[in-house]
Amino acid sequence: MRLSDVLPVLESIAPLRFAEGWDNVGLLVGDPAAEVRAALLCIDYTPGVAAEAREKGVTLVYSYHPPIFEAMKRVVSPGPIFEAIRDGIAIYSPHTALDVAEGGTNDFLADLLGLGRGLPARRPMRAPGAKCGPAPAGESLGLGRIGELEAEVARDELLERIKRGLGIEALLVAGPTTGRVRTVAASAGAAGAMVEDALGQGAELYLTGEMRHHDALRAAKLGMTVVCALHSNSERAVLPRIRERIAGALPGLSVFVSGADRDPFVVR
Repeated sequence: MRLSDVLPVLESIAPLRFAEGWDNVGLLVGDPAAEVRAALLCIDYTPGVAAEAREKGVTLVYSYHPPIFEAMKRVVSPGPIFEAIRDGIAIYSPHTALDVAEGGTNDFLADLLGLGRGLPARRPMRAPGAKCGPAPAGESLGLGRIGELEAEVARDELLERIKRGLGIEALLVAGPTTGRVRTVAASAGAAGAMVEDALGQGAELYLTGEMRHHDALRAAKLGMTVVCALHSNSERAVLPRIRERIAGALPGLSVFVSGADRDPFVVR
């Protein structure tokens, strides 16, 4: 199939109009008329992921984080963008569009926490000044999710659930680690700025990727449990869900989740 056949499916999963104005989303490298044999999903287009793509014969990489973000003045060898163009590998990035979209990154985290679908069980959450794209009236947008669990859950039980759901062995936790919670919030990646909205809506536990030191101190002082999984660890677990959606819509396309993609930080 052609890349032009695949792009509408990717757009339907994470409409690009949902992306933040500062973001760089959509097709970043590639020719829509080119043939696509297989796709590889990752969070970051690292040298390891690029090598994996070549080994698998992949011609489309779905990289959550855009490998082209700031303006580029040269595309030369050696370099990942030059090599992708040379090897006929297209790169598509959804980033904040997937964070906002139904069934996307933050809905995955909300599901993991146990928040029911729909309002009022699950509400959008926004960072100060966030626009979330010029979406049609009636679409409930937000870079995070907050809501009430059906019943209170012990904090330590919820922490173990988060680790299992994200496939990781450790979390950074600030604030209370005992007792029970009912109102919980989540926002993937570097979403520390959204802690103000979470506090304002009464969240007792906030799951994210990373948060600034003083923001975590303030939240903990106010009685919130802050849970940081590391940046890309809070995003990566959604990829199998996205793989299923792409493969279901395009049965003629081989779709893989990268095995080389991982957070740059490890816990020793």
